[in-house]
Amino acid sequence: MRVLLLLQHAFMAWMLIDAIRRRADGYWYLIIFIPFGEWFYFFRIKIHDPEMQWLKNLLHREKIPSLEKVRYQYEQTPSLTNQLRLGQALHDAEEYQEGADLFSKVLKTQPRERDALFGLGLCKIGLNELEDAVGIFERLIESDRAFNDYEPWILLSQSLWGLGRREEALELLEQLVKTSPRTRHAVTHAHFELEAGNPERAHAILREALEHYEHAPKFVKRNDRSWARQAKKMIKTVGSEQTVSAQ
Repeated sequence: MRVLLLLQHAFMAWMLIDAIRRRADGYWYLIIFIPFGEWFYFFRIKIHDPEMQWLKNLLHREKIPSLEKVRYQYEQTPSLTNQLRLGQALHDAEEYQEGADLFSKVLKTQPRERDALFGLGLCKIGLNELEDAVGIFERLIESDRAFNDYEPWILLSQSLWGLGRREEALELLEQLVKTSPRTRHAVTHAHFELEAGNPERAHAILREALEHYEHAPKFVKRNDRSWARQAKKMIKTVGSEQTVSAQ
């Protein structure tokens, strides 16, 4: 019992640190201290992190239903959950316009539904309607800055970049790294700096990210290990390109 209690306290501390790191809304700190609240936080927030994908796959081992099956389920039971599932399935099947229409239908009655905003933004990118995508992701970030481990920030920067608004995209990524100094965010920022022809800036971003990684808690280092490897590879590439340029 003592070991189980220690493990429970350790898990609670992990969730609390995660909430602080991602600057979660204040109510999550209260929830974490409620009995079993840390588990609720884990399955509502933490499990959606990219490094938790293996666990999501383990918990959802069933075969991914076909678009026809998801559509049938929605037609039989047009609940919000089934609407969102069908919208996601339509996006995955590259039926972007129908997916966008369905997500828009959700937002007419629930304008703050974050999953619908996210799905609509993805469909708008698929339709190459980047101006619309920019507005949607800005709206989502304003509603929930840390939604889906800050993925809307990256999608917004990609949309801005596609519109030729490169300085805005780089400024946004710089702000993202300051807000959430995860190695994956720094790697994304460095990638765009390289695309903009700023290898020295990219090199500095990667160096700073790796220094932050080396001093991070063990669980953060474990989660970001693959991104740290990618950062090291990029540094070698940038260094090689700079050497060739100097010659």
